[in-house]
Amino acid sequence: MKGEFDFTFIDLFSGIGGFHIAMHEIGGKCVFASEMDIYARKTYEHNFKNTSPELFENNHFNDDIRNITPSDIPDFDVLCAGFPCQPFSQAGFKRGFNDNHNSERGNLFFNIAEIIETKRPKAFFLENVRGIVKHDNGNTFKVIRNIIENELGYSFYYQVVKASDYGLPQFRPRAFMIGFRDEGLMNGFSFPPKIALKFNMSDVWEGNCSREIGFTIRVGGRGSKIDDRRNWDSYLVDGEVKQLTHVEAKKMQGFPAEFEFPVSNTQAIKQLGNSVAIDAIKVVGNQMMQYLQVLNNTDLNMKETKNKGEWTELLVFIKLIAEQKLFLTDANLNINEYIFGIKKKQLRII
Repeated sequence: MKGEFDFTFIDLFSGIGGFHIAMHEIGGKCVFASEMDIYARKTYEHNFKNTSPELFENNHFNDDIRNITPSDIPDFDVLCAGFPCQPFSQAGFKRGFNDNHNSERGNLFFNIAEIIETKRPKAFFLENVRGIVKHDNGNTFKVIRNIIENELGYSFYYQVVKASDYGLPQFRPRAFMIGFRDEGLMNGFSFPPKIALKFNMSDVWEGNCSREIGFTIRVGGRGSKIDDRRNWDSYLVDGEVKQLTHVEAKKMQGFPAEFEFPVSNTQAIKQLGNSVAIDAIKVVGNQMMQYLQVLNNTDLNMKETKNKGEWTELLVFIKLIAEQKLFLTDANLNINEYIFGIKKKQLRII
């Protein structure tokens, strides 16, 4: 079902289109995408050639972000990028920005920064492995944040999010980074509260699985045994050990049943291991667009007054809606144990 928002986005380092699906479902239209891997490109085009034909007809499905001139990218509202995680992860030997292997993967963040600087989108949504936050004693993350805040002039919010935080039965902790161009004094974005699982691993396997939440899906390889301390793809189902395939992995990542893989099974599991958890992107993306809608309305009605009292009242309102909690304090403003829950039914901007 098409979402309530009407916006455009670009899908950088798109993989097989996890961001594309999530943002499309909340009302977004993809106007440009970029992916280098030939097999991922094949899967992406196979699944989106009918729903987003203009990407392929207008040559807006790029194969190397380093070869694009940012000013040639169509105008857009939101930049989405699950930029390469290998330089920042354990599997990539934590090379970070010094990684010069395979197209300078660590330095591809600077291509994102250049596009933001040139196109000035309203917001961005970046995803990476959680290790990026502490890589090189936090220096890598400081560089990213400093460029976004001080050089590009955007706000910067981040949180380590698990797929299981937003309905999917998989750990998959990832760093989500979100920022806005015209936030001014607001600084009021909050990540949405966690939600219950939509289904569990027994539902995924269609049998009695010993685990409710699954392991983080990896890019493949030789697999692992169920008694391996680093097991990631062996499960006990109905008393029998079963090996994860792309069929189960597709469900765990939140891809729709009709999504197809015109590649080998080995490539399919690799592509899913490199993808984003769709439901997590969708829930957080929805919160991001709600906040952007408030910013747009505020810009129209309050930019002339610059009344800090009005800004503060609106900020408090947004945080109450986002966190759905009202805390009480004593006379010294120390938070006590009493909390009022707030139920959000509908937010209408007039």
